[in-house]
This record gives sequence, structure tokens and C-alpha cells, in this order.
Amino acid sequence: MITVFFATIIALAVASFFPDTFAQNSTLGNVTTSSGIDWSILCNNISHMNILFESCDNLVNQNGTLTSAGQTAMGCIKSALSLGLEALHHGVPLPSVIFGLNLLTQPSGCGGQVNMNAIESANQFQFLTRAMGLQ
Repeated sequence: MITVFFATIIALAVASFFPDTFAQNSTLGNVTTSSGIDWSILCNNISHMNILFESCDNLVNQNGTLTSAGQTAMGCIKSALSLGLEALHHGVPLPSVIFGLNLLTQPSGCGGQVNMNAIESANQFQFLTRAMGLQ
């Protein structure tokens, strides 16, 4: 029952957000530390969680802005977290949310960018949602 419910939530979310859901079709802009996000530190923290496939050297410029690849990777994470939060708000357990988000990475174009299965705890999920400005 939970699987059907989760699949329905994800399908509705993807249908309503798809062009903007994953970073292939959206960007975070040229965000620097003046936005309140230190992309170098955040990227390194996310990298230590084994969520990113690319090195932060390829994702963050020396001036703290995101490269094109960085915009894609961070957009993938932010969009996946947004979908995950929606599923959590509908009562889907976190392990099922993470599993579902990882299933969506390939068809969304984020498969080579992020590994959402690397999120191992509610604390990590909460850290990421706060760091990305999601509540």
C-alpha cells in the first residue's frame, strides 16, 4: 500500500514539476556566498556523504560560484529533496523516499550527477534540506 501511495506521489510530483524538477532544465543561478550559501563548504559536506559523483573542484569555481556542472548537481539535489519532502509530508517513510528518489535520478538526467541512496539517515536528509533552503 505504501509503495502504491509513494509511487502516486512521485508520479504526480514529476508530472507537475518535470520541466523544472531536475537541473537539466533549471538552474540555481550564479549563486555566491552573498546569497547565504557557501557553495565550497556545502559541496564538500555533500561530497563527504558520497552523494556527488564529481569532485567539488569541478562543481565550484574559485570565486565560490557554481560551475555549470555544479548548478546541475545542486539543482538535482534540491529538486530531489523537494520531492522527498512532499512524500514525507504524506507519510511515506524516509527509506522509501530515498529509494524512490534514487530511482528517479536516471530518467531525470541526474543519474551521473548524484546518488540519493547515499543519504543514510534522517539527520543527513534534514541537513541537506536546510542547507538547500528547503523546509
